[in-house]
Amino acid sequence: MFHTRRERARSTAKTLASLGALVLLAPPAPVPALAEEGWLRQEPGSADRIGLVLESGTLRLDGDAGRGPVARWDPEPRRGGLAVFPPQPLEAPAATVDVRVRTDGGPGEVTTELRGDRTGGAWTEWHPVGDGRVTLPHEVARVQVRVRLSGEGNGLTGLRIRPLEEDGEPPRGGATGEPGDGQDGHATAPTGPAAPTDPSEPVEPGSSGAPPGPSAPGGPETPTDPSGPDDSGDHGDSTEPFSATLFATRIGLVGNTTANDHRIRENDHFAALPSRRGLAVRGGGEYTVRVCTTGALGPEGRDVTEDHRPRCAYLPVWDVGPWNTRDDHWNAERETWPDLARGRPQAQAAYTLGHNGGLDGFGRRVRNPAGIDLADGAFRQGLELPTNGWVRVDYLWTGEYRRRARITAADQRHPVVVRGGPGLEHEPVGLAAHSANVDVACQAVGDAMAGTFGTSSAWYRIGEGDYVPAVFADGGNGAPACPEP
Repeated sequence: MFHTRRERARSTAKTLASLGALVLLAPPAPVPALAEEGWLRQEPGSADRIGLVLESGTLRLDGDAGRGPVARWDPEPRRGGLAVFPPQPLEAPAATVDVRVRTDGGPGEVTTELRGDRTGGAWTEWHPVGDGRVTLPHEVARVQVRVRLSGEGNGLTGLRIRPLEEDGEPPRGGATGEPGDGQDGHATAPTGPAAPTDPSEPVEPGSSGAPPGPSAPGGPETPTDPSGPDDSGDHGDSTEPFSATLFATRIGLVGNTTANDHRIRENDHFAALPSRRGLAVRGGGEYTVRVCTTGALGPEGRDVTEDHRPRCAYLPVWDVGPWNTRDDHWNAERETWPDLARGRPQAQAAYTLGHNGGLDGFGRRVRNPAGIDLADGAFRQGLELPTNGWVRVDYLWTGEYRRRARITAADQRHPVVVRGGPGLEHEPVGLAAHSANVDVACQAVGDAMAGTFGTSSAWYRIGEGDYVPAVFADGGNGAPACPEP
């Protein structure tokens, strides 16, 4: 139970009276907000560190880590690091949380984000803390904080959080942290990657920057938009994940690191979206997309795959891009570009409609309508795309999981084959990446398979006509039997 302001005032008065008149002659020192009851402390050393080192209890930029993955594609590259703190259980469910970040050293940016555990490991998206307080869309039982740092000499010395009841008091000291503790967790400049390649350099055909768009929107031929004027789909059932049709490009960049510090491998399997709100932790799959081919190829969608048979890939979101870094276009209340329809990426609108003068959020000419980037293995093997094309994307975390399961490959690396039915006699129809979180609708009996979790003849249906062996899924227990075909 939190103390009220009146109770704290009475306590302070008694303390001052006991100290004597000499103490009262001096101006009272500010009461540190972090010392109040209800604050939960997290040590800097407990964080998963990307581009940071721990020095005498303070997190600072690692001098041997180069620029760091969080700023790799910024138009003005600068060194940066990321600290992801462990989940913090709350004594009681809460939706509003105060956060205080203490820093020292030179000038630099400090950006703080928080998310909450809805049920059984299903996380909300990351929300910027801003002025020191964030209200999540749901009450949560656990919260997690991540802090981005940039600037030489800047260090993170402390982090505390405090869940609030509905009538909780505002943060002491307004938008800053503890009085005299340095900067708070607020930063407005985007620091994540925007486009996988430098727009001023030539781009290999089929990579994230190709093929090029028009030199200026509204020229001799205005690009068409295969997704339609409002591709939000039918989402009357809030339990179903949001879906949108996006233009997909291939990432390439083997050997580079992603925004969550994953080293990109040859034929890798993950996705990138143009917002950090759906960026999974390193190696995690809490934000997973189901990406399915539509048969439409090229920026205008005029090229159609002959005898197209849809394929789907289940991919964790491990990077930020293409083009923008704060364009959570899948949300009804998006962080930026609120004038655009839900499900329409700003880069797509810039390319096809001349939105923002045909420029992205960094002022660069948009050369294709990409709204999602796919790692090479997902692009070529999972979806078998011959070139950039239009795909249907389901943002699985935006729906309600019936029985959540994590795809777990035996070698912790390669994807699991998705088949059109519960058995080897059914054709492969896609791939599910290691760490992808999927929704198990039901289970069926098929060929016995040996996998990560033993041997079993159970197969999970994770999408319409998509089946994987249960021995490659961590979770899904208690799924009902699938209806007979």
